[in-house]
Amino acid sequence: IFSTEETKQVLRLSLTEFSLPKFYLLFGISKVKSAAVIAFRSSYRDRSFSPGSYERETFALTSLETVTEALLEIMEACMRDIPTCKWLDQWTELAQKFAFQYNPSLQPRALVVFGCISKRVSHGQIKQIIRILSKGLESCLKGPDNYNSQVLIEATVIALTKLQPLLNK
Repeated sequence: IFSTEETKQVLRLSLTEFSLPKFYLLFGISKVKSAAVIAFRSSYRDRSFSPGSYERETFALTSLETVTEALLEIMEACMRDIPTCKWLDQWTELAQKFAFQYNPSLQPRALVVFGCISKRVSHGQIKQIIRILSKGLESCLKGPDNYNSQVLIEATVIALTKLQPLLNK
């Protein structure tokens, strides 16, 4: 399916890199010896496993940034071999949709992804992100213990940092 050796090499290196234990942490599974143990574990084969039987690790936004950039590199390598490929446009559209839609669980992650994968940005989109930042700051002022607001602020800063170089001077 992939015609160039360069694309195959990017895919091989990425697969090898994602298989390294140091990358388990990025995917939130650092407390296992093998990612395959978690990926292919089922309640039918391993009766001791249940959704609450292991401690779920948090997925840091900086980890999401690294994973997104790695996936973007893979996608761009594949897209060079597929002339009519719209994967990145679809991914960007979905990320934007969730980035600008209030949802305490998804919005911060979508903002980070949107910032990492966008190839262009409008002033209107930047204004929306600044409004989200403003709301997060207001919420923090009302109650500094509001974890969701802190995560939202971190996500908007990451997104703005990534998008700023795309703006016209």
